[in-house]
Amino acid sequence: MKNRENIIYIRAFTFIVIGFLFSFFTSSLWFNVIVKIRESIYTGDSGHLILSSAYSSILFSIQSTLFFLGTISLLSIINKKYKMPLIKLYAFVAVVFLILNKIVAIVFIVPWEPITMILGLFATMILLKEQKYSTFQFIQTTIIAIQVFFAFQWLNIMSAFSFLHIGQSDISMSIKIVGEYLKSESVLNFIGFSFFLPFTFSASITASLFMSYAHNIVILEENYKKERDIQIIKSKEMENRIYQEINSLAHDLKTPLVTIRGLNSLIPLCNSEDKLTEYSERIEGAINKMSEMISSFLYASSRQKLKVEDLIQYIQAQIPIEDETLNVDIDLEGQLPLLYVNKVRVVRALINIVENAIVVPCIHEFKYILIKVIKVEGGISISISDNGIGIQPSELENIWEIGYSSAKTSGLGLPFAKQIIKDHNGSIKIESESENGTLVTVYLPSANDIENKRGDCGE
Repeated sequence: MKNRENIIYIRAFTFIVIGFLFSFFTSSLWFNVIVKIRESIYTGDSGHLILSSAYSSILFSIQSTLFFLGTISLLSIINKKYKMPLIKLYAFVAVVFLILNKIVAIVFIVPWEPITMILGLFATMILLKEQKYSTFQFIQTTIIAIQVFFAFQWLNIMSAFSFLHIGQSDISMSIKIVGEYLKSESVLNFIGFSFFLPFTFSASITASLFMSYAHNIVILEENYKKERDIQIIKSKEMENRIYQEINSLAHDLKTPLVTIRGLNSLIPLCNSEDKLTEYSERIEGAINKMSEMISSFLYASSRQKLKVEDLIQYIQAQIPIEDETLNVDIDLEGQLPLLYVNKVRVVRALINIVENAIVVPCIHEFKYILIKVIKVEGGISISISDNGIGIQPSELENIWEIGYSSAKTSGLGLPFAKQIIKDHNGSIKIESESENGTLVTVYLPSANDIENKRGDCGE
């Protein structure tokens, strides 16, 4: 914070110094303005008068802009430190701004137009009152300030405003007197308005555009932050989902480990060679089963042939039996084909669907879930239906979006299930009616169907 204040102090000092140097190096240019005024008298051409007016307006506006940038930098520090009322801040800037311009007028003998300077100052600050004077917006402030100061300096040559004591410096008075002599007062008034109005309007439009741009940037940053927060939440939810898979795997590994441990404890007590062979074969089978389960978890592309009955039995083991209000029926058709799947992932996907059916609110005394498996062309169909409150038609389109949930869950179960089923060349669809339950139908191709398709591709 201290370094930032030092940078702003240096920036303010730099612009003030540049303002003095500009007045020093351009003092000779004011003489050229006088030369142009004299040429207009000698030639009777008001064009030289307009050109001298343009020169003086440019010199005035650049000098005023440099001092404004210096004082406005000081304003940003004072505002942060002391939190002064807006009227006091404006008064501070006006005093410092006029003092700097007055010092330049005295030291370098350049024209002094306090009224148009102060009018341009307040007009600029009004246009910039919503701006925060950061490094990025400093360029915007410069563009707006130089337009406003340039516009107001043209009022100095307009005799129409002389009664307000505008344009009282030697240069401005000389231009107006010569204009009166050449009968070009109306021309100077017209030229003054022609520059004042467009540049004032342009500064207003520029300030509005910058404000709109800054507002849009803020909105984009807020949206980006929200999106990033959402992604972080989704990542954490995915981590939790993976953690659940690991827990499920660890739970499933207990069975073969218990088998291995039990058989291993029997080996020292066994004197029969046939029994030893049987124990060894069973230990080997348990180890192979563990290896398959770990491979299925670690490698998504890992596949093995699996009976549908084993798949459903595994799912049934995950259903909470302690819930007395929950009734789950399983209906398996006979002669179901073998599947060729990643057992751990497919089971996890189907369990996600069952868990959704379990947690959905129900208006009945008992929650009833039916898992029905039938043989269909090319594979099997697994339907999971419940008697819950169902899903609103307007929500059906969003249920596949990660994070979306109509039952206050993580919103990851269905997207995860859909992705797993899709990876296995299957399909999933949901049918639901409000208060009439939900039906989820999953299609998985049989092992023979997959082999036939591979054969066709090989041919």
